[in-house]
Amino acid sequence: MFDKSSSFDRLFPNQDFLSGKGFGNLIALPFYKKTLEQGNSCFIEIDNLQPFSDQWDYIKNIQRISTTELDKLYQIYIAPQNIAIPTLPQSNNGKLTITLSNVVKINRNAISTPLINFLKEELNFLNTEFLIKKKMGKNTFGTERYFKFVEETENAIIIPRGFIGKIIRFCRENKIEYDFSDERKKQNEVSFLFNAQLREHQQIVIDTIGKKDLGVIVAPPGSGKTVVGLKIIAEKRQPALIITHRKQIAEQWIERIETFLGIPKNDIGKIGQGKTKIGKQITLAMIQSLSKELEKPDAEKLLNAFGTIIVDECHHIPAETFRNTITKLQTFYLYGLTATPFRKYNDSKLIFIHLGEVIAEIKSDEISTSKRPKIIIRNTELDVPFNSKIDKFETLSKILVHDSTRNKAILQDIIHELKSDKKVVIITERKEHIDSLYQYLKQSYEAITLSGEDSESAKNSKWKLLKEGNYQVLITTGQFFGEGTDLQNANCLFLVYPFSFEGKLIQYIGRVQRSEIAPTIYDYRDIKIDYLNKMFLKRNTYYRKIDTLATLFDEPEEEIAVSENTFIIDQKIKIAFEKLEFRYGSIVFKYDVPEMKIELEFDIENLEMRPEFEVLKPYFSKTLKIKNIVVAIYAEFENGKLISQLALSNDLEKISSQLIEGVKFKFITKTFLSKANAVSQENMLDINQLQNENNCKLYDSGGELLNDFLQNKNYKHQKHLQYLADRHERTILKIRFVLNPFSFVFLLAGKEGFHIILETLNTEEATYIWHFDNDKRTLPDKLKHIDHHLNIIRNRGRQVFIENLPENFSRILHDYSDKKKGFIIWKDLIEERLT
Repeated sequence: MFDKSSSFDRLFPNQDFLSGKGFGNLIALPFYKKTLEQGNSCFIEIDNLQPFSDQWDYIKNIQRISTTELDKLYQIYIAPQNIAIPTLPQSNNGKLTITLSNVVKINRNAISTPLINFLKEELNFLNTEFLIKKKMGKNTFGTERYFKFVEETENAIIIPRGFIGKIIRFCRENKIEYDFSDERKKQNEVSFLFNAQLREHQQIVIDTIGKKDLGVIVAPPGSGKTVVGLKIIAEKRQPALIITHRKQIAEQWIERIETFLGIPKNDIGKIGQGKTKIGKQITLAMIQSLSKELEKPDAEKLLNAFGTIIVDECHHIPAETFRNTITKLQTFYLYGLTATPFRKYNDSKLIFIHLGEVIAEIKSDEISTSKRPKIIIRNTELDVPFNSKIDKFETLSKILVHDSTRNKAILQDIIHELKSDKKVVIITERKEHIDSLYQYLKQSYEAITLSGEDSESAKNSKWKLLKEGNYQVLITTGQFFGEGTDLQNANCLFLVYPFSFEGKLIQYIGRVQRSEIAPTIYDYRDIKIDYLNKMFLKRNTYYRKIDTLATLFDEPEEEIAVSENTFIIDQKIKIAFEKLEFRYGSIVFKYDVPEMKIELEFDIENLEMRPEFEVLKPYFSKTLKIKNIVVAIYAEFENGKLISQLALSNDLEKISSQLIEGVKFKFITKTFLSKANAVSQENMLDINQLQNENNCKLYDSGGELLNDFLQNKNYKHQKHLQYLADRHERTILKIRFVLNPFSFVFLLAGKEGFHIILETLNTEEATYIWHFDNDKRTLPDKLKHIDHHLNIIRNRGRQVFIENLPENFSRILHDYSDKKKGFIIWKDLIEERLT
């Protein structure tokens, strides 16, 4: 009943809910003239499946069947088979019962249609993997169409426990009577000694948590969410499990447990790195290891060992390992901790389905002992021609990280802060940028670098120096200074590489907001390059949110009051799909702001996007089943000047790399394989000529196109083409294509000469082989020779060519009687010819 893929189109009444967006599910009535004339849309005789000669007479004699007659039919056809018909228990006279344990259970016999529709809409999500497989023509057996978080048993509906609040609220709002049964069990109480004085903003959270048994706590980095988590554990007085996903974060928890709860390291339970030990008071688990432990036959003790569970960095819950593991564990209290409850892609909803809704949130400006960061914006002089429609971002990136003027300005600011005895962190996203800045700074300062090239031992030794404060400047990437980093002594941050994602910014700023000194943040705005400036305007949206002293000027000591002359756009709009523009790494649209007499250009980051995909736009629209996308836009003007802007769209977040590959394959299949006649005067085309024929530029090489075809296993000559592609002399000849029938042209080297082979993709046609000497210099002439032969086939027919075969030509006929046998025979014959 919760399966969205099920169909009721042939049942009456065929639909019990209408969204208002259309006419609903319609059934074609009989006697539609066009189909009736073709022998369809009419009543037929069961014995011979032929239409009744007089359709109207047949209808006149149709009688309504009675229930008595149905009972007789049931006794004849069903009853003798002794099929057990389950009787649903009538608990509470059919009244709805909601039971809470590690999952939520609802008695199936009392669930109403409105509740069914509510659960179906809230807990079923489209499975992109199914969509891609279907579009690519791959087998979808065993792949569900939807992520379905509703499990159906004979007598109950089972859903994740985090959804309990929404269900109760829905029942109350819709006046649905229910009984609530709480089957959660507390463990024997354990004592904790909490050795810390909470700050005001932390105490507010604890007071809120006292009334909630499960949910998500949102707290920015530097707000002390680890301390909040430990205080929750101490107050609940239950054996506790803390779940994390990284060793570095786990080690930080152990340090805090020793400090604030006074529990020795040896008494802290551990699940991870090959160890499984449940602590009497508290246990720390790595999610990967915990998942494996719960799969073991003796996992029952572990499943029921805890009364409080804390999931750190719970925005990782959408990962399947997290979800499946959390669902299995029995606990009375369940909380998630995160600084960023939103995800870059649209799966944040899964967090709240499994852990509950946001029950407490600490805002940056509520942190009592944390001073607001001071934001200094520097306008750079970087100015190079860059058009995101035609230029690749990686080219701009290389120019940016090596630009001496830009780097010199950054280094001047860094040295200024280092002379003030500040501990500086520099974040970039490119290893070569780390190297160039380090080469200059290491001459005069204690500089440390952290990157993916460091070994595990090197990372550990560097982190030891950093935590002890034995450094002046750290140069690293966001990967190593984001989530889970705990560096108490850093108080100055340099963001020297452009980015736009707000989640990154929250993490980075929070890491230098932990000391008593107000942190200073330097951000470099490449104002002369429109593409990079738009990235800054997105970052500035967050700077404005935290109400800092940030300005758009280059005077770091000057405090600028917020102007009253401010105009803000904050709304949701619809944009026609056809009006979107695809560029390198982003999707762009324009929006007119008549109040400011300006047209704004918004861009939404999508690193998979390329300008060549413009040709795929109708396919994206059709695949996603939307003609208009919904976009949330935000723009802020101060004194007539644009100071921040941002655009977000759940619709566009669905365009993933998998979806792109599926759509691209659908396009090339329709475009290249459905050609009735070749337009080009040449018969053998390289990849550029082939794409020019179709006004598209999706592939940089013929090999890329061939690989896309070979990923599909359904073509007749898939194995044959793979064999030829593996042996193709690509350094001598690029793969060529013939349009009709669609074929590939390869060059294979034999012992004494070259062999140019033409193989079709899916047409039952022989393999054509032309044999030549191995003189590379005459290869263009040889291709012209083959093109002449193909021209004969094209204009006069294949039979004419076969009747007058050239001496250097041979062909191999395919055996289609047995697929495997046919390929082996073909392969043996090919190898015979390559001599």
